[in-house]
Amino acid sequence: MARAAAEGILRNSYVEVKDGGELYEKGFGVQVGEVLRLALVEAAYLVDKGELRVVGEGGRSLSFQDIVKLASRADRSFWQKLVVYADLRDRGLRAQPVEGTPIVLVERKFKEGERRYMVLCLEEGVRIGFKELEGYIRRALEARRELVLAIVDKDGNVSYYAVERSLG
Repeated sequence: MARAAAEGILRNSYVEVKDGGELYEKGFGVQVGEVLRLALVEAAYLVDKGELRVVGEGGRSLSFQDIVKLASRADRSFWQKLVVYADLRDRGLRAQPVEGTPIVLVERKFKEGERRYMVLCLEEGVRIGFKELEGYIRRALEARRELVLAIVDKDGNVSYYAVERSLG
């Protein structure tokens, strides 16, 4: 028997889920008191997978497209971040979007330890200045994470590039 989707309520730039314990155990959202707070990237992903139903103003149920349109108005990099987030989640990785940035934090467990990544989501063909890239490199180093560039092409395919320190 299929399990019923969790229900969330849209609140400005996030979705609040009252009984979100199961989603939280799977690595989604942030627990705030008695509720689970999901970023719109997480909510869109879960709605697309049929694991969440989001209710907006007036009790109207929001579709995947509704959430994407709403979130894209506030965040120009929303679509790229969603594509990368979905790809990482579908690969079995725990991913956490960082609100207001084109960054997704990822943790991957290995037998000998844990690898932590800061994934910068970029659209193919869009330029990024060296100063801006240097800022992301510095931020990743300070957080003790490996920086990975995720380039999303016009077809929604993602290519990953690790940024590594060279010996020279």
